[in-house]
Amino acid sequence: MADKNELHPPKGWVDGMVPTMNGTGFMFERIDDYAEEFIEYAGSIDDEVLEMGCAYGVTTILALSAGAKVRACDLDERHIEILKSRVPEKLRKKLTCQQAKLPDADLPANHFGAIFCSRVFHFLRGDDIDASTRNMYRWMKPGGKLFLVADTPYGIWRKFIPTWEANQANGERWPGWMEPAMDYLPFSSSRKSKQMPFMNLQDPDLLARTCTEAGFNVERTTFIARPDFGEQGRMDGRENCGLLAIKPA
Repeated sequence: MADKNELHPPKGWVDGMVPTMNGTGFMFERIDDYAEEFIEYAGSIDDEVLEMGCAYGVTTILALSAGAKVRACDLDERHIEILKSRVPEKLRKKLTCQQAKLPDADLPANHFGAIFCSRVFHFLRGDDIDASTRNMYRWMKPGGKLFLVADTPYGIWRKFIPTWEANQANGERWPGWMEPAMDYLPFSSSRKSKQMPFMNLQDPDLLARTCTEAGFNVERTTFIARPDFGEQGRMDGRENCGLLAIKPA
């Protein structure tokens, strides 16, 4: 029986895509391989782990269920309240929630055994991506693992591909900068969010560069196929990109 006190996120217009309360994006109910690896690793260590940009808590709840101690952070307090209402009572003692926003979240140094940050970087300006990654390095214990996931041009943002390729050819540091981002969506104007003035699309090479510059050792970075994105969001298996990196011991 459902908990009558449980709060609920808004209903989406695409299965598996739940809109955020602040209108900046979506939480995806299907997790990817990087999330699965984070969940498994988080459950195997004694250190607290961090999910930055937890939204309504799909990954956080699975990590808690795997035995992890999780600090779940999001910029929107409403997301955190929904997450807390969805966590089973027996798991709540292992959960800490905190309203926080990249790059300047107030988090302890050399503390977390792993950090998971999915579908957040593409909402940040380039300098903030670099600052966020440096801060994650500072927050993480030596030997800890960083898991990142971000949007690429090769899906719902495919109209931007010619500009992306031109920016790459010109040596732009952030070739995925789109402003206004909504001009590149395949939706009618009535469905476009007014809360997303820009996007900063990524690829495996950009994630690797950012993390290497921050001091991480990059273990793996790949494109991620998202067949669950639906016809408009799906392209050729490069819809997202992901990275696994380690803070040197």
